[in-house]
Amino acid sequence: MKRETLRAKWISAAVDFLTSAGAITAFNAVRYHFNMAHGLQAELSMRSFMTSRVVITELWVFPLMMLTFYWLSGFYASVPVGSRLKDFTNAAGNAIAGSLVFFFVAMLNDTIPMRRWNYELVVVLWMTLTLLVTVGRWTLSALRGRDRKGRPTIIIGQPSRAEALRDKLCRSAKVMGLDVTESVALTDEGSRRVAQAVENGAVEVIAIAADVSEPGVAELIGRFLPYDVSVMIWPGSNIPSLTRRSFDNVAGEPLVDVSRPPMDALTINVKRVLDVALSSLALIVVSPLLAAIAIAVKADSEGPVFYRQRRVGYHRRPFDIIKFRSMVTDAESLSGPALSSPDDPRVTRVGRFLRKYRLDELPNFWNVIRGDMSLVGPRPEREHFLKRIMERAPQSALLHRVRPGITSWGMVKYGYAQSVDEMVERLRYDLIYVENVSLKVDIKILFYTVNTVITGKGI
Repeated sequence: MKRETLRAKWISAAVDFLTSAGAITAFNAVRYHFNMAHGLQAELSMRSFMTSRVVITELWVFPLMMLTFYWLSGFYASVPVGSRLKDFTNAAGNAIAGSLVFFFVAMLNDTIPMRRWNYELVVVLWMTLTLLVTVGRWTLSALRGRDRKGRPTIIIGQPSRAEALRDKLCRSAKVMGLDVTESVALTDEGSRRVAQAVENGAVEVIAIAADVSEPGVAELIGRFLPYDVSVMIWPGSNIPSLTRRSFDNVAGEPLVDVSRPPMDALTINVKRVLDVALSSLALIVVSPLLAAIAIAVKADSEGPVFYRQRRVGYHRRPFDIIKFRSMVTDAESLSGPALSSPDDPRVTRVGRFLRKYRLDELPNFWNVIRGDMSLVGPRPEREHFLKRIMERAPQSALLHRVRPGITSWGMVKYGYAQSVDEMVERLRYDLIYVENVSLKVDIKILFYTVNTVITGKGI
């Protein structure tokens, strides 16, 4: 299923590239005749103009730019599932951005008697681009619709409610793009059946007919987050916070996708671009400091400069977080996993300074570039402590809908936790962050973090 979805995305991107190239070609043909009609470029033939270096360059660069806009807008995230209205609105919206960029880059310095003529040409470009891209997408959608089946879906919940949801989904199967294969009871046996179907690749969507507050539901969500499937909840009265920006199919049932971040696709992609750009810049800017810290760590105590520790990240997938070593080597070899404290004897002299100013976290920028983490997000924990947190606060499973971060609202408000009780207390801030995540909130947390680092409030 995953391979078929990836193939569908590549085909959609190829169609968008070709139709965008067709649009810029048609626009340049109109542009030539427009200029000729106003006595401009009279010395050029149509053939000379269309084969000029500038026009040929536009033929390649413009479609690639449009593909970038389509990706940033999140259009390819929902391929092959989508609607004709979404195809059109996405094409029209991105055509505005593409036309404006083309105007400021390629047309602003044109020597024409009246600037109004350029504005008219921009409108022509927008209309041509919107029309051709939309027609291309609708044609591809029609071809797929001949033999397209809905996404294999399994429902789990209390028997009566599961059957009720099954009936509703079957009635709206066409508009929702779901194919319900079976419904099972919310029991250990039912969970095992769902897990087996997921592992066999027979399911793409898990629909939970229960409230997240019901016993076992949060654990069920956490269990299936690591898989490449959509985990959805049929909303009840106890989860209003999950419905803020959760669904966009108003013709079908309002299933809340708790396996994806509570952000629109544009915000997700822009956040990722900023993460990579700022982390790369940070590593370059602080490289002299990194070298100095590495020398200090090596001179202060025996052992490696960097410390790698297995953490649980996005969709509960494990990764190795990279930090400057701030404790003695093999600090947990005897006692096992343990949280640190201000007077922890395992912390070295240099390590105490690094932790005070959060400098031991600087190598985390590499984790951000790799995609393990984000600049802002809930701090990743170890599996050992996650299990203990889940026992106290099952809703912690919802934190894994976003990438963990170098800093978080919980970190700047609460700091390092010295016990599971404090970790659960800090969890409240991170849950609020996840339900209200935005670029504006991230910027505020980053500024707050800078203040924390400068004032040395890391411990």
